[in-house]
Amino acid sequence: MMYVPLLLFCVVFFELFLRLRIGADAIAIIARSQEAMRVLRSAELGDDEKEVFVRKASGQIFIATLRFAAKFAFIALALYALFWCTVTLVPDLDRPLLESFVSPLVIVSLTIATMAYAWARKTVVAQVRDAREVG
Repeated sequence: MMYVPLLLFCVVFFELFLRLRIGADAIAIIARSQEAMRVLRSAELGDDEKEVFVRKASGQIFIATLRFAAKFAFIALALYALFWCTVTLVPDLDRPLLESFVSPLVIVSLTIATMAYAWARKTVVAQVRDAREVG
């Protein structure tokens, strides 16, 4: 019984991660940081140009990092709300759920189950997309 809400937590985390495009945000932060480093290493640009560019890039990276952190905070809040609702409906799951969060066996099992969900989701989405293109 305990694994059902845990798997639900994992699926909600996965779906919110996709919907909020957190991976794209992380890639954008890394790309902007690498771009700033390339500008700093550039021999063609003067120090003043480099300073202006890096100052602007650092502001953009800071804002992107705040957005990234806010999205993770939103996910954490959503998962906490889901946990709270679960524990409210089934009070006996309180302690077992909290203990399962640090159990290596549970973590590995849920990671594998979430990967299976992601694979099945990708397959279904691809089939739906193909069916729309044909029809």
